[in-house]
Amino acid sequence: MKLKIRTRAKWALVLAAAFAGLAMTSSVASATTPTPFFQGFETDSSGWTSANRVASGTNGVTSKTGNYHAEDSGGNAFTQWGGYTDEFPAGGYRTYLDVYLNPASCPVNDTRFDWTSAISNTSGNHRRDFVFNAGCYTAPSNHFTISASTNAGRSGAYPQNPANDPIDVGAAGWYTLKHDFHDNGGVLEVTMSLLDSNGVVLHSWTRSDPTDLIPSVVGGNRYGWFASNEFPFLAFDNSRLDVAVGPPTSTNQCKKGGWEQYNNPAFKNQGDCVSYVATGGRNPGAG
Repeated sequence: MKLKIRTRAKWALVLAAAFAGLAMTSSVASATTPTPFFQGFETDSSGWTSANRVASGTNGVTSKTGNYHAEDSGGNAFTQWGGYTDEFPAGGYRTYLDVYLNPASCPVNDTRFDWTSAISNTSGNHRRDFVFNAGCYTAPSNHFTISASTNAGRSGAYPQNPANDPIDVGAAGWYTLKHDFHDNGGVLEVTMSLLDSNGVVLHSWTRSDPTDLIPSVVGGNRYGWFASNEFPFLAFDNSRLDVAVGPPTSTNQCKKGGWEQYNNPAFKNQGDCVSYVATGGRNPGAG
């Protein structure tokens, strides 16, 4: 299901995004799979459109890492994660974005933003969005409510919808919005997780549609996009796409340093990797 963006303002955002060479309808070469991408905004904002690079301390926000981060104003910042792709990788892939949430900064009750990491189809065109829906509320005290869906915008999603298993966040700080795209028996499954500044998972949501078949329908990565943002500015940092490598299928793949290449799962050493294979995955690895 595509994003439901019906207001004149949201259509303006789409048009603004299209002019910049990172247009959301860009074609891709045949049989391309996601490759690792990282942008921490320390030297520039390449790979992003409409990301306002700022120094740490701007608007009272200390960068998550380093001396710079970026801001979105109006819901227009987006990235292609290094380029759109049309083939789902064997081990899946993950995207990450750090965002700064400050409940005390609510301009008015029910101020919202939506962050999506989307998937392409096998033709390299848009297939589906997976959206963190976030709203800042002032009652009974200032807090963010966050949920997950496949739609954005006020006509398409509601952060406090009980059917979408919302979570409340009351503390100001950096949070990570993580998307884990993986193959569940031939169907795309996306686990969306909210992590605190220490990397601890606060809440997760799993979204899947039985028509999103791998490999016949689902392709590779599409964009990461602030599909809407009603805040004057929204600070973000450390945008990343990781391609899942693994799991190993034989103990020989763990030897001669082979264990170091895996992140699905990751291992602490060669013995940990060998144990994982020997036990049929019962030893879950280091992460």
